[in-house]
Amino acid sequence: MRIRKKDRVLTIFAIIFVVLFIALIVISIISSREKKTDYSNMTEEEISSAVKEQIDEMKKNELGDMGERDRMEYYVGSFLSAVENKKYEEAYEMLYKDFRKNYFPTFSDFENYAKTKFPTMISIEHTNFERNGDVYVLWSNLSNPMGNKNSSIEINFIIKENDLNDFDLSFKVF
Repeated sequence: MRIRKKDRVLTIFAIIFVVLFIALIVISIISSREKKTDYSNMTEEEISSAVKEQIDEMKKNELGDMGERDRMEYYVGSFLSAVENKKYEEAYEMLYKDFRKNYFPTFSDFENYAKTKFPTMISIEHTNFERNGDVYVLWSNLSNPMGNKNSSIEINFIIKENDLNDFDLSFKVF
């Protein structure tokens, strides 16, 4: 059976239409990924907030690609980095509220504890990891890489992940 010339033209137009439609969808997806924020009409505070949101979104995307243990190690690392850099308020805010209430009722209690108990330079080695329901336990050894090799502190971190980059942390007080 011969295909009529009119049917061939309609088939070609249909194929061209489908290819153009797919190309538009791909272009739309790519442009939405590369969405840029226009900072020109923003105040300094709005720019700061927009940049913080973008950084938080990038962290969530990165954390979403990690396994459970890697995420827990990241959270503990964030806490210890804050302590090491003397950002005690930031570290204090990462702690589980009931844990803070029981062990460090005031910020100054935690600050004094962190200054006296944690090494000034922190090297961490994670030795074990366990999940108990929605709570994770990470066994770790903290040491000062510039200090005595026998100055290692064994510590357990307990992490409850509420959402990506939203967690509550507590630890074995030593």
